[in-house]
Order: sequence, then C-alpha cells, then structure tokens
Amino acid sequence: MSDRGKLFTLISDNMGSLQPFYREAMERAIKESGVPERWFVLSLACGREPAPVSSQSLHLMYPYASQEPLTEDLENLVKLDLLERVAEDAYRVTDFGRDSVTSIYQAVHQALGEISPIPPDDMQQLNNYLFRLVEAVLEYPEPEEKWSIAYSRWTDPGENAPPAARTDQYLTDLYRFRDDAHIAAWKPYSISGPAWEALTFLWKDDAHSAEDLVEKLPYRNLEMEDYSKALAELSSLDWIEPSDQGYLITDQGKTIRQEAEETTDRIYFAPWDCLSASEEQQLNRLLTQLKENLVNMAEPLVE
Repeated sequence: MSDRGKLFTLISDNMGSLQPFYREAMERAIKESGVPERWFVLSLACGREPAPVSSQSLHLMYPYASQEPLTEDLENLVKLDLLERVAEDAYRVTDFGRDSVTSIYQAVHQALGEISPIPPDDMQQLNNYLFRLVEAVLEYPEPEEKWSIAYSRWTDPGENAPPAARTDQYLTDLYRFRDDAHIAAWKPYSISGPAWEALTFLWKDDAHSAEDLVEKLPYRNLEMEDYSKALAELSSLDWIEPSDQGYLITDQGKTIRQEAEETTDRIYFAPWDCLSASEEQQLNRLLTQLKENLVNMAEPLVE
C-alpha cells in the first residue's frame, strides 16, 4: 500500500474511532427528534438543498442498490411531514424535517466538544491540513459530479465548532469523496452497479455466487434474481466464468477491476498535491497519534 493509501486507511480508522464518543448522544437525539429508523435519506435531502431531492439523484450516489427502497424512504418521510413532494420523484425538506435532522448533528457536535484527544495545537494543525484537502477536492475538476462529498458538506459545524467536531466532519468529507472517485472510475465501463459490486467481490475472492452476494450484501435490498442477472452481465463480457466452485474472475476481469482501482486512486489523491511531502508526513503523524489516543480513551466506554 502506498503512503497515501495508508493515510486513507487512517482517515477511515479515525472516523470509526470517533464514533464511541458521540454514539449515545446521537441515538438519544434520533429518538427525541421523531425521525424514522431509515432517517439518513432526510440528511441527504438537506445536503441537496436548495434543489429538490429524488430517488434518481440518490441512486446516482448509491448505484449498487435498488432505487425502489429509496422511493419508499422518501414517501415515508412525506407521511411524517419531514419532506414534501413538489413533483413526481421530487421532494423538499420541510422546516420540521430540517430542524429534526439538524438537532441530531448538533448533539453529535456537542458530544465531540467534550473530548480533547490530542493537544490543542496539534488538533488545530490537523484540522488545517484536513480542511485544505477538502477545499482542494471541491476545486479539483474530477470527477465532474461529486455527489457524496457534496451531500456530506452540509453538516459542517463551522470554524467555531469544537475541534473534534471539525475533525469528524473533514474526515467524513474525505472518506465520502472516495465513493465519488470510485464511481467515476467504473462508470465508463457502462455496466450496472450491482454487476460492478459483484465483480469487486469476486476480485477480492469474497463471493462466487448469487447466494453469496445476497448473504454478504443484505443492506442492498437486492434479491437472488438481481444478482443472478448481475453475474450473467459479467459473464457476457467474459469478466467472469463459471466453475465447480461457482463463478471465478477471469484475467480480463482482473485487469478491468485493477484498472478501475488505479483510476480511483488517481482521481482521489490528485487533489492531495496541495500538501507538500513534509506536510503529508505531518498529517500521517497527527492522524496516527489521534487514532492511538482515541482507541485508548474509548476503552472504558466499551468495557
């Protein structure tokens, strides 16, 4: 793994390491707000403002799943007066909906304001580096559509927010941009999202049949038939082939998938040139220190 690849892993790890410090406050705020269990679509709708949100626009960000559940989520939010339908497959956030979801993030930011995982000067320097990366990503011309990071940015608590809340925001922004980069990398191959995800699972040797995919991807809300079609799509391209052990990825399939991974890295890391080599080393040090301290601080919370 490249040095920058290790930095992305640290970004992901630190996102997870911050969760124990706001999880309880977030769960309490969700319950008090009255939003449904599948409330996150409401957050995405807020990130879409002032434009309306639609199941189609959401599916551009989540192409690996079915679009139908997204429509169901949107309609359910209308019934709860959290969204209003303004046209066919077009929804706007109500004042009640915006206040409800905002209260959830305010609880998260407040909870994160109670921790100081690394010295204040180091935290400020870390946030400066992370914010520079976020700005560079937003200004970079690729990809043309940055759905995930655009939806993520609306929850930014501002420069006067607690340092750990700002860190969490920037880490989330940079993590989400990886999705934008990867979708941009594989879309030119003109295959369906489920087929691409199936190829990835075969490439990683994590699945070899429609049954495997249904078992490993329950959150996609796809049926056996859907993944059978996805595998047939890949087989027609000679990217996978049947065997006694189920489907196996072909050399051509491996080449295509590896090319997409390399394109993803190129798009994702290109904006990072805004940092010098020494600044990247400092970022690595600060993210490593943050992760170690957060893990140690969280031990009493999980015992």
